[in-house]
Amino acid sequence: MRRGLVIVAVVLTLVLGWGAYASTQPPDRHEFRATAVEAAQSAHDALETAYLAGTALREGRVTTLYVTVLLDGGTKRTATLISKFDQLPPPDDDMRALRDELDPMLTESMRRLGDTATEPTEVGALPALTERLTAFLDRHA
Repeated sequence: MRRGLVIVAVVLTLVLGWGAYASTQPPDRHEFRATAVEAAQSAHDALETAYLAGTALREGRVTTLYVTVLLDGGTKRTATLISKFDQLPPPDDDMRALRDELDPMLTESMRRLGDTATEPTEVGALPALTERLTAFLDRHA
């Protein structure tokens, strides 16, 4: 009985130790790129949604409350994914270049989404940024 408890304790210690080790390792290229693409896709989708919702509001097809709730959900999801991406250190020079290309677009996305939340019908600048994110996704997804 005692020997069984010792074995279980040793196995549990090894498993927990491996988990702690694995969780402290920097991301590999695949993980970094996947996280970047996920953040870019979320920003892209939130901007497209903001554009469509703002246009519909301007045309009187939806209410301000509907647009506010819709934008809030997309903005929160995008902010969460951008934060996750920003916390990852790039594993090499190629991924550092990818980060340097994407970061300004993500920052602008959050700024534009914030602007759209306060002025939902002011969506004229969103398509150009959405196109830049589409080009990024075409190259990296």
